[in-house]
Amino acid sequence: MKNSALWAILYALVIIGLSSIPGKSFPSVKWLSHDKLIHLCEYTIFGFLVSRAILARVLTTSHLALFTFFLAGTFAALDESYQFLIPGRDPSFQDWVADAVGVVIGSLIFITWKRRRAHASTG
Repeated sequence: MKNSALWAILYALVIIGLSSIPGKSFPSVKWLSHDKLIHLCEYTIFGFLVSRAILARVLTTSHLALFTFFLAGTFAALDESYQFLIPGRDPSFQDWVADAVGVVIGSLIFITWKRRRAHASTG
């Protein structure tokens, strides 16, 4: 877990790098489009990494999930807002929702994984 914060930071930089790529103006898309699936997967990984990075700084798994959602969800909102500055990119509330759902899924996957590892090592 020593380098877990570094992995979360590096992944955040990758997200910003991808958001910095100019794009065409996209037509409005449906809630369950290919684009939303990409956002969901991207932030599921980020939610996992952020949960892993802050694990030692929280008391309970419910705190872990809440702090992860706050940190990664805020980052996702800032990332969406940042896209306003990039030619051909637009911030999207629907993209942020997909990001936020991904963060929750990633955090829950991490919590489940951590519990199974702890249970396997004791039994």
